[in-house]
Amino acid sequence: MDFQPTAGQKTCPYSGHAAGSSIPAANSSADSLRTTTPSHSSHDHHHSSPATSETPLDGPPTCPVIFTQEVDPLLIKTSLEDRVAYLTDFLNFTSYDSDIIKKIGPAVNDIIPGLVDDLYAKLFEFDITKKVFMERNQGFDGPLPSKLEDLTLDSAQIQFRKVFMKVWARRVLTADYSKGKTWAYMDKVGIMHTGVSPFKHQKTMGIAPLNVPYRDVALALGWVQTLLTTAILQLPEDMASMTVKIDTVAAVNKVIWIQNDLFSRHYIDE
Repeated sequence: MDFQPTAGQKTCPYSGHAAGSSIPAANSSADSLRTTTPSHSSHDHHHSSPATSETPLDGPPTCPVIFTQEVDPLLIKTSLEDRVAYLTDFLNFTSYDSDIIKKIGPAVNDIIPGLVDDLYAKLFEFDITKKVFMERNQGFDGPLPSKLEDLTLDSAQIQFRKVFMKVWARRVLTADYSKGKTWAYMDKVGIMHTGVSPFKHQKTMGIAPLNVPYRDVALALGWVQTLLTTAILQLPEDMASMTVKIDTVAAVNKVIWIQNDLFSRHYIDE
């Protein structure tokens, strides 16, 4: 269908939005989480954007001025701090996202055991994802089946692996995203799945790290994202309004995609 902008709603040729139109803020009903100062991403110590006034100005609508940041592709490849700054800036992951995850996270914390059980059940549906569990996990010294058909969801190593998966999922919902150690942890989670150990104790003890294809890592993250999204949206209205739930889903999705990048950067040489 051909939609024509009305008077006062001239469309910017490059923005995809109607300049001067009244667009409701997605986070309007969640003002209790906001402060009087704007949120900033971790990249703000590198770049600053021009201040904008919340007072509407008289005159014809104009297209927004785009401030173009300079990003060093080599630096974001070697520096985790700069890479995270770029990721959070691009996805607009702010302190508001972090705050709303912390606020709603406890309400969905109880679904984590079921989420992990469902994820491993899904991984057992395909031999290529199930075979990964035939390799001894770091720190696991219990019995390990010699045949794939003998490996079950109740096997000792699977129960061992689920513990770490639950820790990761809970950290997504409770982490302090203003701290570099949070992103460093997520980066190490990425490294440890590539067959290279990021932890000193693994090397000294001769423990073989995980070696999981990125294809399956990305699919698992997609599965987790769907389950978390569903759990958040199913929260009762007396616990969270629809606006808050939508904002929380958006914030969690940003974290999942940042974690995805902190996996892929160790698999893909770009």
